[in-house]
Amino acid sequence: MADTNSENNLQQRIKELEEELAQVKERCAFLEKVVNEVPANIYISDLDQGVVWCNKTNEETLGYTLPEILAMGGFNYLKEIVHPDDHTIPENSLVHYKHFTGAEYGGIFRAKHKEESEYKWYTGWAKSFRRKENGEVKDILCVDVDLSSRMDTEEQLVAALKANLQNKNKLLIKNLRNREIQILNMICQGMSTRGIAEQLFLSYHTVETHRKNIQRKLGTGNVAEMVVLAREAGLG
Repeated sequence: MADTNSENNLQQRIKELEEELAQVKERCAFLEKVVNEVPANIYISDLDQGVVWCNKTNEETLGYTLPEILAMGGFNYLKEIVHPDDHTIPENSLVHYKHFTGAEYGGIFRAKHKEESEYKWYTGWAKSFRRKENGEVKDILCVDVDLSSRMDTEEQLVAALKANLQNKNKLLIKNLRNREIQILNMICQGMSTRGIAEQLFLSYHTVETHRKNIQRKLGTGNVAEMVVLAREAGLG
């Protein structure tokens, strides 16, 4: 009798586990369908390797399957799809999470399908996904949405691109040293090299060297461009 009860209990437990497994499979299938059909490119980017996973929408809109991305390397893939002028967006995102821990990161950039020549505008957002044992960010979860077919008016696009440029310029300014930011701010206020040197008790040559270094780091061709960039970032 005891053996019969044990057998019945075992069979009942097996049935319960089978039902639980079926429910888990159903939930996983549902979530997989959502991830692959959501109208956005979802991918995971390892800070050391680049893109290591993406959803089906990402594969369809940009033309590269996940095996192709892994074969070419996640960073090489990003360089292939992103407009050359916008390479700083994914690069800055990775740098951001190597030096900061909590804040999310976003930007606007251009990318194209591998079989097309025209770029489309995307807005992207990322947040830390997994961390290493020492607490450092291992990889980030990214979501990019195609703006080209979803922007109602030209005015909205102009405003979005202007805001993106301001954020990009602010990131460039963050790469400057405190003394360089101080001098750049004084340049934006219309001060001459000699005037800056006198006020900061520096030599004329030292200020000129700082000015050249600032232009090089910001990637500007002349002082006028440097001032415009700095003012758009909030200096002056």
